[in-house]
Amino acid sequence: MTEEGALRLYGVGVGPGDPELLTLKALRVLQEAVHIFVASSSKNDYSLALRVVEGYLPAGVPVERLSFPMTRERARLEEAWEKNARRVAEVLREKGSAVFLTLGDPALFSTFGHLARAVRERVPEVEIEMVPGITAAQAAAARLGVILAEGEGAFLIASALAAEGVLRKLLRETSSLALYKVYRRTPEILRLLEEEGRLSETRAVSLCGLPEEKVYQDPRDLSHSRPPYFTLLLVGGKSLTE
Repeated sequence: MTEEGALRLYGVGVGPGDPELLTLKALRVLQEAVHIFVASSSKNDYSLALRVVEGYLPAGVPVERLSFPMTRERARLEEAWEKNARRVAEVLREKGSAVFLTLGDPALFSTFGHLARAVRERVPEVEIEMVPGITAAQAAAARLGVILAEGEGAFLIASALAAEGVLRKLLRETSSLALYKVYRRTPEILRLLEEEGRLSETRAVSLCGLPEEKVYQDPRDLSHSRPPYFTLLLVGGKSLTE
């Protein structure tokens, strides 16, 4: 899987949830893997990324869960990154390579970036490769039949945890926008969308690509209960039926 003597860490994006959206390169890296890491909550060992690829994993390859707390407390996060980086470094020195699975794409709102930087501090010679995956925003647009950008249009991806002023600016200046992490601030985000006149052109998708997927043509339906963690809003864009 690696050149002789080289240490390599792969960050593999497995897509949003539909196993058929796994790329051919991701599949090859998985089937050549000698050790696979997946992130799980500190409260349990469940991994959605692992669920996506479990039908493609070669027999006998160890799959190890790395616990990450679901928190924004910097100290707790750094402690988890350091602990998990030590473990990944051990495996790299022992086996030469390792794979870390992440939902969507490793370059977008993924734990992989933090982990990879911490690993490199311990193993400076490690080669780090990201294998891109289809994002939830792309999959949601396909599910909704929405074109995200054409011609001179602009499409942006942002976290709903951004400051209110930042979100207002994006809503005013961007033709289409995907908002991740809305589950923590759903009422506030819906209020902003209404105040900025964008609510009527907003739709939501939860757990895109999974059997539990749910599409909200009216995002206000999200306010009836706390939406799942993997929920995003698509604002704007152009429907294929227009």
